[in-house]
Amino acid sequence: MKTKTLFLLPAVMLLFSVSSCKKGANDPAFPFSSRDARITADWVLNSLNQTTVHTETVGDNTYTSTTTYVFDGTTMKKSSENGFGTQEESYPYSYEIIINEDGTYNETVNEDGEKTEKTDYWFWANSDKSKIAITFDGIGTFMIDRLAKDELVLFRSIVSSNTDTDGNTTVDKTDITMIFSKK
Repeated sequence: MKTKTLFLLPAVMLLFSVSSCKKGANDPAFPFSSRDARITADWVLNSLNQTTVHTETVGDNTYTSTTTYVFDGTTMKKSSENGFGTQEESYPYSYEIIINEDGTYNETVNEDGEKTEKTDYWFWANSDKSKIAITFDGIGTFMIDRLAKDELVLFRSIVSSNTDTDGNTTVDKTDITMIFSKK
């Protein structure tokens, strides 16, 4: 009995130490590296879904418009609907972000033939222990839905509202999900 207990104790300890690297609900069951090691990489955007609902209330009247962006890995499609009709456009698009160990990131955006590059800082947005959110200066904070050795899924939901001195209200709600693969 003593031999079985001595054998099980290291196995249980190993299981807890390996699974402690798993922070997100959709992370791999047994990641073999820390979140720090998995996040620092060259990531290429494979898909994006973003919806923004803009609502204005002026007196008794409410006006709503919705803008969506859908990226399939090569083409960004934008659709805007404002109650009077829908406008659609699409254009070639690519996005790459290199997350460096030194706390910097390099971003490259190619939008309809126009290339922009930027370098800034990143950091874990919450405690160093859970690491379930990341902030990119100049871009914003995202929750990490999945962080595997070759896949990163980021999302965020933002609601902002404003009421002017006449009591008119503006509310914007944006939901975005981005899926990256390691380059």
